Amino acid sequence: MRKNIAVVTGANRGLGREVALALAKAGFSVVLACRNTIEAEKARQAIRRESGNEDVDVMRLDISSRNSIVEFCDGFGKRFGRLNVLINNAGVALNTREKTVDGMEMNIGTNYFGTFQLTTRMLPFFEKGADNRIVNLTSDIYKIGRFSFDKLNRYHWVKSYSVSKYMILLFTLELAESGSKCGINVNAIHPGIVNTSIMYTQKWYDVIIWLLLSPFFVDAKTGAEGIIYLACSGAAKEINGKYFRGTAMTAVSRRYNNARLRKELMVYSARISGE
Repeated sequence: MRKNIAVVTGANRGLGREVALALAKAGFSVVLACRNTIEAEKARQAIRRESGNEDVDVMRLDISSRNSIVEFCDGFGKRFGRLNVLINNAGVALNTREKTVDGMEMNIGTNYFGTFQLTTRMLPFFEKGADNRIVNLTSDIYKIGRFSFDKLNRYHWVKSYSVSKYMILLFTLELAESGSKCGINVNAIHPGIVNTSIMYTQKWYDVIIWLLLSPFFVDAKTGAEGIIYLACSGAAKEINGKYFRGTAMTAVSRRYNNARLRKELMVYSARISGE
């Protein structure tokens, strides 16, 4: 049988691994798109074993690097040539002042610009007339993510992370309008405060972070439920341009859903990314 194909970024652990496992169990051919291919290979073997599905593959992808994204997309096109589901899960939350190899602040450059570049390059692979879906991971922290284009490389840690998640939400809402005309449903999701390594900084104040957030933590399996629902549930087949908190659809206030800002972001992103 001809299987639907899904790409899950950052699938070697945490949310990404749970989603990849669920898609494999659902009969998808799954590509684990990961920077750490050694850990991804371990995840592939485990997912194959747990799902009984041998069609699980690993391809290297570092979404903080435009060259890596180009190489991944070129390789994916030659190897698979078609796509049905893209899960943009990979991301970082760094508290240090770092830049990507392309010169962008690391949180924004990885979380948003990496997602933008990968998604736009993967769009041609989606099959016409098929059940096509894109799920972008964002966060409720987008509400403090207002930004200025001329200050993107000045933001730091929580601010830059929240800006990246707001940008992802705006990108989702804008892409959903054009994507629906091409038969692609695009949605964004806040999976909850998931107790994974991205929550910590390897600093002394990790204890404070844990004390403040531990009452709200959910595990990766619970956090993945909404992502899986949007990715492969028949009930979500017609859902497009929505924001979810877990499995619950949540309205985005007009205060944050500014059509003009969305379009300005797309123009800026295309110019910066060369897409």
